[in-house]
Amino acid sequence: MSTLRLALVAVSAVGALAASDEFGPAAFWWPADRVWAAHMDNTAPCGSADGVGTRTKFPLTGGRISVTAKDDSYDTFISVSFMNDPRSQADFNTLRQLPITEVDPGHSCIPVPDPPTGTAPGTNATLQLRYTADFDRPENQTFYACADITYVSAAEVDFDDIPCFNATSPTDVPAPTATGIPTNSPGHDEDGPPLSTGTPSSGGNSLSKGAIAGIVIGSLVGVALIFGLGLLFYRERQRKNRLIQQRDSGRGVPWVEDPAKDSVSAGSFNLASVGPAAK
Repeated sequence: MSTLRLALVAVSAVGALAASDEFGPAAFWWPADRVWAAHMDNTAPCGSADGVGTRTKFPLTGGRISVTAKDDSYDTFISVSFMNDPRSQADFNTLRQLPITEVDPGHSCIPVPDPPTGTAPGTNATLQLRYTADFDRPENQTFYACADITYVSAAEVDFDDIPCFNATSPTDVPAPTATGIPTNSPGHDEDGPPLSTGTPSSGGNSLSKGAIAGIVIGSLVGVALIFGLGLLFYRERQRKNRLIQQRDSGRGVPWVEDPAKDSVSAGSFNLASVGPAAK
């Protein structure tokens, strides 16, 4: 993906985080996921009241997913169901045998293992994210999200058009537990600040985790845009220089703007030297 395209994609990611009321602590950004519902996001297998939606073409090999998160997520599993309309957790098989330990707020690009050998192009499937977060409570909760796909050959997918990049904001806060007591999970210091269980202070409103992630991505977008524009100007200047060099090399010799001419080279003669014809 080019730098400029990456910057534009990152701008879209900021917009996704800005509209963070439309998904839970994490969601598929690509492929497109099912519509989120707050009262369903802890309900297996897909955390949505909707059924199968529009299927996205997904490569049989070298696949990856884009995940947008506004809260720390732990023990993330990627699973797949080959049923046309999976209805229970039993319909899914884990693609990653080991969980992704942690997904930070922001945007993550996660490689997905290829489907089982023998899976043919045109096969319908549903990808599932199952992860743990504390989100709106101090204790652990399990969340679900699904994206409906159709497997196709890798040649049918333009990987440059997949909005997959990493722009996350690691936060040093303790991992949630069932009791709300922090544990020494990877990336979290056991001496870190405890989870807040008291009443909010009246000193002012703090930024939400989604807003913090949006600010971080916005900063990265600014850097990417500056770099991308600088690269465009540099390439344009190089192109013009090449055109000038090609034009000059085509001449072979340096040109003289106004070369001096003598009477011979100019084919002229002095009229004063011509007398009357001899009789």
